[in-house]
Amino acid sequence: MYDLTTELFAEWAIGLVIIAIRLYTRCSTGIQNLYWDDLFLAFVVVIWTMHTIFLYLVEVFGSNIGLNEETAMLVPDSEIPRRRKGAIFAFVAWLCYIFLVWAFKGVLMFLYNRLTMGLWQQKLTRRVGILCVATFFASFLLHMLSCLPTHQSWQVKPYPGDNCTLRPLNYIVIEVLNIATDVGIMCIPIPLIATSKVPLTQKIILCVLFSTGLFVIVTSILRAYYSVRNIYDLDVALAWASREAFVSVIVVCAPGIKPLFRKFSWFSKIFGGHSDGSTPGRRTGRSSMFDQNGTFATISVAEGKNEQLEMAGRWIKKTKTKRLSSGDSQEHIIDSDAGERRKHGDENIVVTTEYKVGFEAAPSTSN
Repeated sequence: MYDLTTELFAEWAIGLVIIAIRLYTRCSTGIQNLYWDDLFLAFVVVIWTMHTIFLYLVEVFGSNIGLNEETAMLVPDSEIPRRRKGAIFAFVAWLCYIFLVWAFKGVLMFLYNRLTMGLWQQKLTRRVGILCVATFFASFLLHMLSCLPTHQSWQVKPYPGDNCTLRPLNYIVIEVLNIATDVGIMCIPIPLIATSKVPLTQKIILCVLFSTGLFVIVTSILRAYYSVRNIYDLDVALAWASREAFVSVIVVCAPGIKPLFRKFSWFSKIFGGHSDGSTPGRRTGRSSMFDQNGTFATISVAEGKNEQLEMAGRWIKKTKTKRLSSGDSQEHIIDSDAGERRKHGDENIVVTTEYKVGFEAAPSTSN
């Protein structure tokens, strides 16, 4: 027999495990490498916990949702305080849903801002970010202003009206804004991957990884459809709200968890061996992913440090580079030196000299 409470807390618990794995992967590279997307993910934990609790309380207390002008008057006076509490919880749960959905978008936007840093695509990222902020406030204001005065949202009798209880516009308008921003976010990484200089296998895997937002879009559509279709059945809306959050956390955390799988030999072979994207005897370094101008070269010799030489006409600069860890690899799909090269023209020659210490490693075991 279906139990809504079990689904709510099961999806929440599994989601927290996924978030914990993602944060562990990021922290394993050093706490100093944490960025705003990690902060937004921590905010997701708080909001999702509140959202789950409020959905559960709505199920326990009931609410004014599902009533009409006739049935509201039949509610016993002794039951009104309990239903009023449930209606307040439902009102707050909607706010948590809005904050939660757009917090997920914030995680991806700050991640993509790092990926496109120094490239023209960063302008697209910022424009999509502005769209996300605008749609967030539009959704927030729609929820707050669709029923005035606000206290009617938890009024039981006389019946305050559908806009204060069922809120059909929330399911339609907010989901349209939600889907529109999801499409905009997906338009950021896919063109970069499609034009990148990486093996076809890696390109396909990256495209699939960054296209998982389609699952969120499908879930949002299903949530709106079934919630409106069964608008008087509160359990349907509560269940689909939880499912959308669960799918979203998988999609948002997937790019951050991927580097963790490089420790497994079968996955490492697919992505070319080392966690920094290097393979002995081949071009190495993060620039090999998106080297659009073809002016970045890597030479391997036998010493114990990494050096990078950038040459542009008479301008010569020698900088130190560091070995990238598996947790950093998600940030370096884009060539970070592309912006610097553009300052000096496309004719620049940028050479990275990478020194390696030769050693024999024990054979890796497959997990």
